[in-house]
Amino acid sequence: MRVKKSSNWKYVVMMMLAMVLSCSAMTAVTQAATTHTASATTDRKDGVCTYTVKGLDPSRESEFTMELRRSDNKQTMIKKQIRISEDNCVNGTYEGNITLADAKYICTSYSVHILVGTEDIKAGVCDFSIHRSRMRMLITGKSTDSARTFQLVSTEPEGGVLAPGSGNKVKVYAWQKNKSESTAKEIGGAKNLAGSSLKWTEKISKAGSAYGTWCAKIVLENENWSQGITVAQSEYKVEPLSGTLTVQKSASLEKKKSFKIVLSGFQSVSDVKQISFPIYNSAGKKVYTAKASKSGKKYVATVKLKKLKNKLGLYTVKAVYKNTGNVSRMLTCTALADERAKGGKFKIKVRKDASSKFTLSGAYLPGNIKKVTFVVYKNGKKKQDTYKAVLASKKYSAVVKSKSTGKYVAYAYGYTAWGKKILLNKKSYSIGKKHMGKQGWRYEKYNGKTYKFYYINNERQTNLTKILKLKKGSGRYTIELNRAAGVVTVYMYDTKTKSYDIPVQAFSVSVGRDVSTNAGPGALALHSSYTPLGNFSVCSNGQAVRYTLKPMHEPDGSTVYARWAVHIVGNVYFHAIAVGGQSHYSLNPNTYNRLGSPASAGCIRMTVADAKWLYDYVPTGTPIKIKQGNSKKPGPLGKPATIKVTGSIHYDPTDPQVPNSRKKADYKANRISGYMTKSGKKVGY
Repeated sequence: MRVKKSSNWKYVVMMMLAMVLSCSAMTAVTQAATTHTASATTDRKDGVCTYTVKGLDPSRESEFTMELRRSDNKQTMIKKQIRISEDNCVNGTYEGNITLADAKYICTSYSVHILVGTEDIKAGVCDFSIHRSRMRMLITGKSTDSARTFQLVSTEPEGGVLAPGSGNKVKVYAWQKNKSESTAKEIGGAKNLAGSSLKWTEKISKAGSAYGTWCAKIVLENENWSQGITVAQSEYKVEPLSGTLTVQKSASLEKKKSFKIVLSGFQSVSDVKQISFPIYNSAGKKVYTAKASKSGKKYVATVKLKKLKNKLGLYTVKAVYKNTGNVSRMLTCTALADERAKGGKFKIKVRKDASSKFTLSGAYLPGNIKKVTFVVYKNGKKKQDTYKAVLASKKYSAVVKSKSTGKYVAYAYGYTAWGKKILLNKKSYSIGKKHMGKQGWRYEKYNGKTYKFYYINNERQTNLTKILKLKKGSGRYTIELNRAAGVVTVYMYDTKTKSYDIPVQAFSVSVGRDVSTNAGPGALALHSSYTPLGNFSVCSNGQAVRYTLKPMHEPDGSTVYARWAVHIVGNVYFHAIAVGGQSHYSLNPNTYNRLGSPASAGCIRMTVADAKWLYDYVPTGTPIKIKQGNSKKPGPLGKPATIKVTGSIHYDPTDPQVPNSRKKADYKANRISGYMTKSGKKVGY
């Protein structure tokens, strides 16, 4: 359809007017939108967010909407329509509050939005979040301490609040690192979180005392929350302080054959139930475990060597700790128990008198040395002898006679308190001719008179029977009795000096028990008990010279039998100690043990061997001189040692009629202190 020209003009004018009106309306709407403003502030301490809306007109607008949206997921937590009036909107401004309770105590960051008409105005942030990124957990204290200091440290600005609202409390939970966090246990009670930091001390054993690394966390809790929130985490270690382990010895402990183990400076997080000391030998094998007892701040155990089966060696001592939860742990400290023998210094001084001085010093055996012996071998093979050492000034020494020249090896043996023989040291030495001392015949003085002695390797010989090759029943002798000393010495005639100056042999004897009578034979009677002084000879009064077994009548009327009796004068004889019967095994041991001291009824008692020698070698008419004498000067050959017997022995240990085997057995059993073999060799005296 065609339109008239005039109509087109009107259409254009109308369209333009409509456009103007539309633009005016849009401008009005835009101006209305730009007049609304909103803001929001958060009081974190009280847990309140205040929002303010401005530019409202109650005459034109009846309501607006407030929305609280989570910042993390944009979820709307609160949507509230607010009607405005002249009462709540003054000068176009409305103010409202959002509490943490309104947000259902969900602590996070929110944005506050105001919706007016089609407008969506972001008022600001409602910060109900917990500032975990500004929190850090510090744990201080030694790994051996039973309590630790926990600290919640923050980088919150001054005046800032770490967690919104009131009633916030923190707790510490801990668990072993090698276990699940679900095993965490609370350490201590809740602490109020009032500011931006917190510091307190707790005993960590409340969570557990197992050794190792532990995880700890600070959990923020509030009675209005459904669950706590972990705000910081750290780690700490639990270790025992090993302290110092020592092995101690002392004279009193050595006497008890023991040593002491001491653990000092030990600390533990948990209560101690038991400290024990396992002991290992040099092969690493555990041989014993000693339980310690507490002494002050130390743990001590005394170990007897018997517990180590008296085996000497170097032992390693460790320490094991067990807590009240029966959890055991080996401590890092160790100690050495040196229970080895120490050989010390072994010195041998070879002298020029056919002897050597052996000295052992600084030797040691655990439990003390019971005794030391020196065993000497010639040329490393042939055993020369065993010598007992004497202890003086902490040194063991012995003088060893040199029997011949050659090379020797000496072994020093120590005996433990329980009798075990231990080689302590050894040393080689040589003996030359220059070391052998006096040899052969020498004239030397004794008590103002010169005598002719015979030496072998510097040792004066006290029995010249074999050296002089004496024959029985012949030879020129004189016999002298020193009554005070109880010694008979036989002298032989020296053709060179034409005097009786060769001491052949000496004997220890028992003279009459009456030593106060200094009379001659004239006073002898049946009941006298003195040995007469004077000069006599064998068979002086014409009686029979010798008896192989002579019955003798005692003052009490009993009869005893004396072997190898040689007559002197009257009823006085040289003879072996009388026995109760004709048997060789009817000797009174008490009588025998008195040999060397006055004990007879006047006769001169001797051993069987000595009496038989006089019987065999001294001929009839041999001069006998009995003098008072001097006990301190017994004669040129001295006073020979005597043998002692126990009460079970009823034979003379020098009697050749008693088998060597029996004597040897009794000697080994300490029933006799010595004996003479059938061949005449002395053993033990």
